[in-house]
Amino acid sequence: MTEADMGADRRPQAADFVITGTVVTADAERRVYTDGAVAVRDSRIVAVGGRADVEAIYEGGRRLGGPRDLVIPGLIDTHNHMAQALVRSMALEDLPNITRVYIPAEDVLGDDGIRTSARVAMANLLRAGVTTTTDTTCTAEHEEAVGETARETGIRCALAVGQRDRTSRLASNYEQIDGRSEYSDDPAVRDDNIAHLEDFLTRWSARGQGLVRPYIHAASVPSVSDEMFMAARELAERHDTVVMTHINRDREEIELCVSLFGRRPIEHLSHIGALGPRFLAIHAMLTTAREIRLLAEAGAKLTHAPVVCTDIVSAVTDVVGMRAAGVTVGLGCDTVINDILAVMRIAFFMQAQSAGIPMYDPVGFTTEDAFDMATIEGAKALMWDTEIGSLEVGKAADIAVIDGENPRLSPRHNPVGSIVRYAAGTDVRNVLVDGRLVVDDGRVLTLDEGLLLKEADEVAGRVREDLLHRRYWPLNQRYRIIG
Repeated sequence: MTEADMGADRRPQAADFVITGTVVTADAERRVYTDGAVAVRDSRIVAVGGRADVEAIYEGGRRLGGPRDLVIPGLIDTHNHMAQALVRSMALEDLPNITRVYIPAEDVLGDDGIRTSARVAMANLLRAGVTTTTDTTCTAEHEEAVGETARETGIRCALAVGQRDRTSRLASNYEQIDGRSEYSDDPAVRDDNIAHLEDFLTRWSARGQGLVRPYIHAASVPSVSDEMFMAARELAERHDTVVMTHINRDREEIELCVSLFGRRPIEHLSHIGALGPRFLAIHAMLTTAREIRLLAEAGAKLTHAPVVCTDIVSAVTDVVGMRAAGVTVGLGCDTVINDILAVMRIAFFMQAQSAGIPMYDPVGFTTEDAFDMATIEGAKALMWDTEIGSLEVGKAADIAVIDGENPRLSPRHNPVGSIVRYAAGTDVRNVLVDGRLVVDDGRVLTLDEGLLLKEADEVAGRVREDLLHRRYWPLNQRYRIIG
């Protein structure tokens, strides 16, 4: 249970934090201590167990939690875009919002705007108990802004960088009477991308100090060449990292891949040998049973962003089928709702409905499944699970304390079920990342939130002026905004 169990010295030892409450470990045995405690010293968890046992060994430091509070592993966001936090509400209920709003916004924001956007996103995430996030918007121009902001705020970040070296075009239905879709690869861009990735992976492995880890973003099959996918796989193996790819996201992507290669996107990557244990599929909403089998056989992982299933009106990812096949699945906010507690709840209801209702099966997808995806499975998806994702001795002290002193979380017959169904980001009282207190009494300690909100309003106003005309649907349908 504790490091003290390994020795004979039972004298009280000093701890930086002793955190008490109902402790949900997410360890291999999925232990939950209803009267539990976690002790933290330096950046590590040094004890987890029953409160009386832990307090008999560790004393001093600051005490957090309380008898009604919930102590959980820091939550893990396996997919996000830091550059989109200031424009997400402008992209609501419009299609295609990614190409019409999100991507153009990056050019409008500039470096300072990207930093402000990243600060807003990271503050939002930390307040909601998220201790690890991911950025897959990051370009060579923006990696400094996002990486440094992660270090500034104290959040862990899987920082993924990559360039597109393929341009492709989906021919319309009538064009295909006597024409077809087409693509073109640019070897010079690919060579530049590989050289930059080599430097980026080496540089941030040292510079990130364990909190910011470098990853590879191979955006999609329509925008990345086969040669780049294979180079990315080799780089990932050599630098001990992961390749992240948006895949099987919408019908246009699938139609384009079939028209160009005679294969669906996941089938194509399997065909060229790009899938493997270091491949993290993003979305995979429109995925067949045979593609699920290909992912599972390769040991690939999935990040599920449930809110985007609705936002782009695509499909509900077959998470139940993926997990049954052996695919590890994490949860992603995808900037739309930067609160994994909310995303967990959405994922639970979405998957429970799609898996449970047809077969009248209340345990087709459970709250425990959703909680695993937000904690230990998310850590495994990022290949960071030796450090984070569960409360265990020796792991990094990434911990969230949920305020249980409220009617919404009472009574609590099932702690995990209560967290997933009823907890909100505003219930998070304290957050530790790597043993450092970054949220106290619901406030982010590493940022001036008042100043940040002022900066965000200024940048968002400028972006709105430049981008609002790009929407096809009015931003407000029936409600009139006055003032």
